[in-house]
Amino acid sequence: MSKKLKIFISYRRADSTDFAGRLHDNLKDKYHLFFDTEDGIGAGERFLNVIVKNIEEADVFLMVIGKASAQEFKAREGQDDYVLKEIVQAQKSSCTIIPVLMGGVDAIEYLPQEIASVKELSYYAFSHVKFSLNIEGLKQEIDKCTPKKNATMNESIFLQEVQDSIERDRLLVLFSQDFTKIEHHYDAVKEQVLLKFPNTFYGLSIPSFVDNEEEYFSCIAKECGLNCEVKKASDWNFAMRARLKESQEDLLLFITDIENGNETLDKQFATILRNLKNEFSHFHAILIGRKDLAKLVYGESELSPLNSAKELFFPDEGLKLGEAKIAQQFQTMGKNREELCNLLQKEKLGRFSVWSYNETVNKLFWKNLLVRDNNYFVWRGELTKSIGREVLECESN
Repeated sequence: MSKKLKIFISYRRADSTDFAGRLHDNLKDKYHLFFDTEDGIGAGERFLNVIVKNIEEADVFLMVIGKASAQEFKAREGQDDYVLKEIVQAQKSSCTIIPVLMGGVDAIEYLPQEIASVKELSYYAFSHVKFSLNIEGLKQEIDKCTPKKNATMNESIFLQEVQDSIERDRLLVLFSQDFTKIEHHYDAVKEQVLLKFPNTFYGLSIPSFVDNEEEYFSCIAKECGLNCEVKKASDWNFAMRARLKESQEDLLLFITDIENGNETLDKQFATILRNLKNEFSHFHAILIGRKDLAKLVYGESELSPLNSAKELFFPDEGLKLGEAKIAQQFQTMGKNREELCNLLQKEKLGRFSVWSYNETVNKLFWKNLLVRDNNYFVWRGELTKSIGREVLECESN
């Protein structure tokens, strides 16, 4: 038996409540539905959390548009607009979006920039006098849609792991290999922690290519909302400790761009983060990065500044590197030609660990030429090995 499609019905109360209710009643026997007044929000649940979760799980997103609701997009521009948030989330979640035009609306005249691409989608128009006929036609359109693959389930599991880790471990690192597309998952994580830390969320971008200690830590201090003079790492440490002593409210630092930081200053910063986590139970931090972040966690074994952090990888949804990109990656490692040619003869390149102390294997993994297969490093595929042998001019056995 094929899986029932899950449908999220999005509408404005301004003019679409009754119509959306009729859609729900006529679709509920055939599909799994989320309609907030029927399937909706339990006592004590956060409205936006429930909405986001159900959109992420939906295969099809019905975007109900009436005359008044279309006008409200313009009227609410620049203001809080939950319907707009729903549609943006549907775009991120890769739902099949079907605009449903009701009550004489024959075209969508205005949409905010964030969702302007919806105008390019095929829409389905409803007439009140032909509702029964139209509903059968809509079902046919819905049946053409395919269920989302396991990416949504993977993301739900991933987000739950992030939530559990930030509550339990409080210091979390999120890794991705080069070229892995993490934008969607990154936005989902950020939105989730913003909901949990609405007043004490601080997004920090590590200063790029800054070697001056004062500039590095003064930039971080500003992004943390610390209005004090900071000339060195100890000043930032003192100011943050004072902030945490002053208030017992949970605080989270959301840290990106570690790849572009100065290695020595990054190490100082990471050491302070570890110490703050150990001293203050209401301090939390998430760091997002790749190889340079992994070095702060594993590179010096027990002396690594972030060795107490919980580590997770962003989901890898079957990334395919093009031939040119694979070739380029091997070309950058040409100095290790002999070792690489030897490795290209092997099926397994040692037991997997996030940080390999074989520097060549380590580089190959973070460049995404190697992947994990159970407990071993293996080549991403036969194409990768073939291109590697050609680029490096390895001799055939």
